[in-house]
Amino acid sequence: MATLRNLPTDNPECFSEMITPKKNQVVSMLLSSSEHIYVTLFTFADKETVSEEEYFGDTLYYVLEGETLIKQGEKMSHLKTGDVFSVPAHTLHAIGGKGSFKVLQITVNE
Repeated sequence: MATLRNLPTDNPECFSEMITPKKNQVVSMLLSSSEHIYVTLFTFADKETVSEEEYFGDTLYYVLEGETLIKQGEKMSHLKTGDVFSVPAHTLHAIGGKGSFKVLQITVNE
């Protein structure tokens, strides 16, 4: 059973302000995990990337702040604040950017 964690319960907060970038780092905050779903909030410092990875389920990326690039093979997708993008399960892909950005990642498995 999935449960939510690291989310406000007493007072509302700005979602994108819940995680703070750190110089030369990718910072993550797990919001929920189970056998079927992972929900993680990320912030990437300027020029930081995650090299090619693949996930067990379809993965949704929602850009909260800034701009990012998602690379799948030779295909490059440019996302900006408010954009959403899906990567199919077991597809190698990388994510990064020229500037800092924040993204919500949701991976869903059947």
